[in-house]
Amino acid sequence: MDDIDKAQYLAWSRTWEASARQSPLRLRQVEHRLIEVWRTLCRRIDPTMTLEIGAHEATFSRWAAETFPSARVMAFEANPHVHAKYAEELASTRVDYRNLAVGPVTGEVTLNLPTDIGGKERDLTSRMASLGVHTESGDNVQVTVPSVRLEDHVTPGRSDALVAWIDVEGANEVVLTGAGSVLDRVKAVFIEVEKRTTWEGQWLDTDVNRFLRGEGFVPIARDVIRYRPHQYNVLFVRAALAQRPRTARLAAQVLHPGPDERPSRLRRVREALR
Repeated sequence: MDDIDKAQYLAWSRTWEASARQSPLRLRQVEHRLIEVWRTLCRRIDPTMTLEIGAHEATFSRWAAETFPSARVMAFEANPHVHAKYAEELASTRVDYRNLAVGPVTGEVTLNLPTDIGGKERDLTSRMASLGVHTESGDNVQVTVPSVRLEDHVTPGRSDALVAWIDVEGANEVVLTGAGSVLDRVKAVFIEVEKRTTWEGQWLDTDVNRFLRGEGFVPIARDVIRYRPHQYNVLFVRAALAQRPRTARLAAQVLHPGPDERPSRLRRVREALR
């Protein structure tokens, strides 16, 4: 069954990628439209709690705090340099911005901050911090940071509805397996995945799909990142939600341009020749 699930996911994912590349939209527009579809879906769910794991500057949480005034908005950022950079400005918002790694244990973990990837220097406040080691990193700074298993730290009630944004640079396995019963209350997940190993020992896209399918989620849309073809974002929702016709119509909007987004015939020809 695992082989069948993997084949089905790859067929779905590759069809979406091919459709995105053939769409009249630019790939950057597809990325933006996936986020807009995610936000529309969140509005329909009307969550009582939102989670952003690997938050960096907490873009999703800032939006959620304004959009859902009665929801609890939690953002987790493991990198202490990044957290220090944004903590002051987020203190004036409703975002509960925590300098915590969401990982395999409640305690402490080692965080890797690549300062060189493929010969390109990286700042300590870049988005590339991870519990894993980057396969192309020339050098790393390691820091010990506080860590929590999500299930140990977040306790939603039976009536709570959650949505989760996950961008953890190859650490999807420890985040998802440590979520436990919290996932029971999650209605939708926006998650960054990779289709080739970028971080040592990481789960690939098919592994994430296998786990989330086992938890009752279905992928409904994805994007294509032009300059990182091995990496993309996927929107997973509960199976019951995926079956609703309006969810399918919403997902289809990722690849359907509006009247103001249709490129000229000349531009389409130029892009096709690249």
